[in-house]
Amino acid sequence: DAWCDPHQVAEVMERVDHRNIGVNWDIMHPVRTGNATVEESFDLLKKWISHVHFHDGVDVEGKLTLMPIGSGIIDHRTAVSLLDGCGYDGYLSGEWINWEPWEEHLPREIATMRAYEA
Repeated sequence: DAWCDPHQVAEVMERVDHRNIGVNWDIMHPVRTGNATVEESFDLLKKWISHVHFHDGVDVEGKLTLMPIGSGIIDHRTAVSLLDGCGYDGYLSGEWINWEPWEEHLPREIATMRAYEA
């Protein structure tokens, strides 16, 4: 979470310039911190994206509160479309730390993401 600005990440990746180094695109953090939109983040990082973290939330009194995908501030449908459009074939990994039990959210989140992929 210390690297929420995709402009900075892209600068590092340009300097590193090595085919074995990739980016974990956590689509929520650039949006949540105001550093970039989903589209801007994708455009900056797309050639290095090797893994993707999906989750959603809202800021409540300066603290992130996790929400079900599609009910927070992130446009997951656009993110899925952008990844599909560039031929991304890696994993979409959910990230839910200290939230509700996985038995509650995992089936719901998978169903939502599959609907976006369809």
